[in-house]
Amino acid sequence: MLPSRTIRIESFQQDLMECGHVTVPAMQALLGGPMFRRVFNIPRTPRLLRASLLVFGLCTGFSSAADEGTEEAPWLLVDTEALILQVMKGDRPKMTLHNIAIGRYGTSAEKRRGDNSTPLGRFRVAWIQRDSGFHRFIGLDYPDIERAKKGHREGVIDKRTLQTILAAHRRGKRPPQNTVLGGQIGIHGLGQGDPRLHERTNWTRGCIALTDQQVDALLSWVHIGTAVEIR
Repeated sequence: MLPSRTIRIESFQQDLMECGHVTVPAMQALLGGPMFRRVFNIPRTPRLLRASLLVFGLCTGFSSAADEGTEEAPWLLVDTEALILQVMKGDRPKMTLHNIAIGRYGTSAEKRRGDNSTPLGRFRVAWIQRDSGFHRFIGLDYPDIERAKKGHREGVIDKRTLQTILAAHRRGKRPPQNTVLGGQIGIHGLGQGDPRLHERTNWTRGCIALTDQQVDALLSWVHIGTAVEIR
């Protein structure tokens, strides 16, 4: 009997959809209510009722979780030329932080430990330290996969180090921070740093520096896994 009831459920939901938008809770209340069971001759058994609801959900394509998932996740764009950091949703800026500081020796596609340059590329937030010497620290998953593979090809790191970096990225964990490729790259505040120096020059060892107020505002947009592009 279930197939014939399924057909009737599909027909019924199609009629409802043609009448206009119907919310998921309203649909479920209707499907589980006594009127619906009488009309479609569905006995009050939890298993069959659950099956009916499942068929209805699959047919309509409605899901509260799916609705929530349609919203674009925020990501961060760091412009090392304009010295701004923007919180983006899609291609739309939602917040812009000005007068950021980068590595004292600029940017690099070939970063090495101790070169005081900011790596260009695409990363993700790997950890967040809310109590830091720099007030707050948003750590990135540097070294990234591309640099690790290139470093191995060029003999900069050995195979074991490469495998450790790749394994960390596969698990969504922080890659090793003490390799020749460098580490501890992130976005942070000033803490006990000199605000006047921050206003005048790029001063970091490779990180992106903001004021304490700016990094506090940024934290409300950021979580583990947030995408970050430095260009």
